[in-house]
Amino acid sequence: MTWVNNECHLLGRSDHIPEDGRDRLKASRFRRTLAWFIRRRPRGLVAASIQYGHAHTQMLQGYAGSYESGFPDEYAFEDWLYRIECLSDDEQALSSGEHVSGPAADTYRNRITAANREFAGRVLTKERHARDLLGNPLLQIHHGEGMTCVLNPATAACQLRGTMDDPQVTPDTDDCRPQCPNIARTDRDIAYVRQRAAELADIVADPLAPPIRHERERRELDRLKSIISNHERGATDT
Repeated sequence: MTWVNNECHLLGRSDHIPEDGRDRLKASRFRRTLAWFIRRRPRGLVAASIQYGHAHTQMLQGYAGSYESGFPDEYAFEDWLYRIECLSDDEQALSSGEHVSGPAADTYRNRITAANREFAGRVLTKERHARDLLGNPLLQIHHGEGMTCVLNPATAACQLRGTMDDPQVTPDTDDCRPQCPNIARTDRDIAYVRQRAAELADIVADPLAPPIRHERERRELDRLKSIISNHERGATDT
């Protein structure tokens, strides 16, 4: 703590570690930090599962030996905070005219509007309440790379992480299936798709690319171009 605070002072930072009257720092007090990294860092759940040797739900419910450790509630609270932040960003983007395409576009817009009305400004007094609220269908919106999952566990085409009756069930956005009816694509998603399409176009245009790779990437490029075209056509129609 002394070292961190000295560094903050030297660098002119205000995010030092304050005295809280709870004696010295120890490993068990970093559970909230662990929960933050697991939820917000890319593939944090995968990294945590590897480190602790557990599957998704086993890791969350078995950390430190039992549910009484409090860690599942702390993770749920971090998940709640993250989803509310994303909800605020999504609602602001929609209000600014962001276009949304894909089979779940209407559901996405309805959920964002309803969830903002339901949860904006809500304050939780106890961490365990977050776990119950996470099961609300209005909060089942998960952003991936080039797509947004408006999760309906009953129709999801991917392998879900957790059981359908688990309030913390999440989709496997790394294994998103193109035919899934839960997919929506925002303008932000399409920006990523355009970037990926440009990378594939370079490969397809390379005369030295192996034929098998050339054909595979050409098919994927055609698929991405179709996604972009459908999104742009819908934006024009509206």
